[in-house]
Amino acid sequence: MLAAALLLLAAAPAGAGPPARVEPVEPASLLLVTLDTTRADHLGCYGATFAATPRLDALAAGGVRFERALAPAPITLPSHATMLTGLVPRRHGVRANSRFPLGTGPPVLAEALATAGYRTAAFVSSAVLDRRAGLERGFAHYDDTVRVGDRRAFNYEERAASQTVDAVLARLPELEPPFLLWVHLFDPHLPYVPPEPFRSRFADRPYDGEIAFADAQFGRLLDAVRRRAGPLLVAVAGDHGESLGEHDEDGHGVFLYQSTQRVPLILAGPGVPAGRVVERNVGLVDLAPTLLELLGLVALEGIDGVSLRPLLEADAADGTGPPYELESFFPRLSYGWSPLRALVHGRWKYVEAPEPELYDLGADPGERRNLVAERGRIARRLARMLAGRIGDDDPGIAAAPDDPELAERRRRLESLGYVGGATAPPGAGDVEPDPKRMIGLVRELDRARRELAGGEREAATARLERLLERSPRTLPAWLVLAQCRLAAGNAAQAEANARRALELAPDDALAWFHLANALAAGAGESDQALERARAAYDRTLELDPRHADAHLNYASLLVRHRRLDAARDLLAGAVDRGLRDPDVEVELGLLELAQGRPAAATAALERALTLHRCARDANETLGRIAYGRGRAAVAASHYERALECAPSADTAKTLGSIYRYDLEDPRRARRAWTRALELLDPADPDVPVLRALIAQLDAAG
Repeated sequence: MLAAALLLLAAAPAGAGPPARVEPVEPASLLLVTLDTTRADHLGCYGATFAATPRLDALAAGGVRFERALAPAPITLPSHATMLTGLVPRRHGVRANSRFPLGTGPPVLAEALATAGYRTAAFVSSAVLDRRAGLERGFAHYDDTVRVGDRRAFNYEERAASQTVDAVLARLPELEPPFLLWVHLFDPHLPYVPPEPFRSRFADRPYDGEIAFADAQFGRLLDAVRRRAGPLLVAVAGDHGESLGEHDEDGHGVFLYQSTQRVPLILAGPGVPAGRVVERNVGLVDLAPTLLELLGLVALEGIDGVSLRPLLEADAADGTGPPYELESFFPRLSYGWSPLRALVHGRWKYVEAPEPELYDLGADPGERRNLVAERGRIARRLARMLAGRIGDDDPGIAAAPDDPELAERRRRLESLGYVGGATAPPGAGDVEPDPKRMIGLVRELDRARRELAGGEREAATARLERLLERSPRTLPAWLVLAQCRLAAGNAAQAEANARRALELAPDDALAWFHLANALAAGAGESDQALERARAAYDRTLELDPRHADAHLNYASLLVRHRRLDAARDLLAGAVDRGLRDPDVEVELGLLELAQGRPAAATAALERALTLHRCARDANETLGRIAYGRGRAAVAASHYERALECAPSADTAKTLGSIYRYDLEDPRRARRAWTRALELLDPADPDVPVLRALIAQLDAAG
């Protein structure tokens, strides 16, 4: 870590006499914060007057803000892979969120810093970035415990920014400078559920409420890291934005318009001037080389990005700058529509699609006026530039590796009647529709999901059938239709729908999960049917080893067939392999208890409560265990928490009895029984009994 000091010594003129004593330069640590689904124009420092982002605004005021930073894709994993490798998706190979993990070939930022002696740690907030995505390379600590919190408040595959920052702060004392700390905050992503006070403040704009919440947690993180780090380089980047209804897209993933591709990018710290705004186009592909140069480290080899260090000087940001390529294969992989690619060069943006598009971003930042017909010469020039870059690149479904064990698993699945091998990419050999003409179907799919969640199965089924007539390769529609069929009790049709999804995507974990659920529902008592369902769950977990619901449904199937040992081993194995899910821990605890292992049950249930203080059934079951061991006070504390989390007359009655007869605490007994009366139907036969018990307590004084 004496590189900077040695360079100073080497630069001293010959014959100048003994050099003055040079103190070693302390290397800067790096805090990299990535903000999921965050539009640049929804931050105060980017001009959003409605925003509440004081900590990000302050960082920008004390550093450099890049006005026109471009994400390479409107999808989380490809964009993060680009940030960490300096390669465009076409070259690092990550083209979607689940089917294309980062391989071991491309050099990554964390490895470069680890080689230079940095301690490295990462904390991610979404299952999209868990270790199966391949981004953990170079990180000594990779915290992807993402399934934390109340599933009514958060998507079960994310954790809130506050929970992620809590995890960072718990680990921070162990992280000695210089370090690389990457923290990913997922909150602006759907569903938009900001906590108070942001929920009330942004009642009509919950997306901005989540950004405000993320900003507050970023400030909390930054304060703690600054106290720990010494010299600190801070980089904040959005991975992609959110359409919010623009161009008829509510979320992100399909289109390449600026609403999803223009992202915040802010640098502050050693070597970064304060208050500078860079107007020229830059890309997230430039982030890794920029950070390495600012830290005085060697650049990654063979990358696409360039260091933005020269742009930090006011007189170095003139000119058009290099072109930046963007892509989205999500339309093809999810819907069977045409993929989209784009090239941004200076003020011009060309989108390659069945109906090509050209926009003048300077005059038309909202991309409302397609100039292909009017400015055909510019469109053709950019089209040639894009074609020269991408060549014959056309990713489909990745071929299976030459792995004898995998081949044997596939043979076993084929023997049970499953789809085997891989098919051509959706749309191969067909004319793929332009997403611009089909985007309305995404809203129809979302309506069907809401109808299913609201119990309107028939309406959802009819909507999905109409959708699939127009777009038969829409993978998620087949999966939601399978859910509708299963909810209606039609396991055979659910199985057929899931198999249709597998024809489109043979290695899609969700498709295998829905097939397994359909087979489990129709398994009955047949051993052969059980084995077919088990094989489908096994395949789901091969593709997604941390799929909590697959573990839970699989265990339920095994319990139904009286395979308690197998169910217990399944869930215990998941926990041993790092799956952190409160429901998995609760089910494991119940299995341990059913098999006469109360100590193991207690351990599992307590782990559940560390993940979620109101984990379903955990408090009440711990209360039963403690009471059975004669620990009435401990039992009462668990029943108190159970009553708080899930008010129940039975829980309140039990709690009152413990206070009255075991702990001889009439005041608390009265309170618990009164609560039971509030929860009971007035016609319930227990009502007069409880009233009599309360009267006895009152009479006794």
